[in-house]
Amino acid sequence: MATTPRDMLNYVLDNELDYKFLSNMTLHKMDYSIAEIVDSRFTNILEVIRLTSPTYKLNLEIKDDDIITAVKNGLYVSSFISRHADDYQVHFLVHRFPAEMKPKFEDEIARDVVNYMILKTIIALRLDSEAKIDSYVGQ
Repeated sequence: MATTPRDMLNYVLDNELDYKFLSNMTLHKMDYSIAEIVDSRFTNILEVIRLTSPTYKLNLEIKDDDIITAVKNGLYVSSFISRHADDYQVHFLVHRFPAEMKPKFEDEIARDVVNYMILKTIIALRLDSEAKIDSYVGQ
């Protein structure tokens, strides 16, 4: 039976391995890490959407239509930066909440962010079995 990344995320959550999983992510286990860009800001100047982050020294024009649409429609968008070996990528997660309602939904947004980071790690490291997950978390 084939397993999906979502199956592996459910395994992590069902077995309460999320804390161990996050701890290993912060230690760059298997030369991979992902973090939320907590100081990211989206701007819309002359119909050009940009992501800026003073911490990561980012000033990127956004080209992805889904992200552009979400930002223009006022949805809250989380941004992330990942590193695998020497390859850096910026990722986005569009939430179903308007940006101005973020304080009201902090807990749900935090849960979505953690799940996204775990899921991206599962995909990047090809953790496609319970044994690989257990090995990653040191079970």
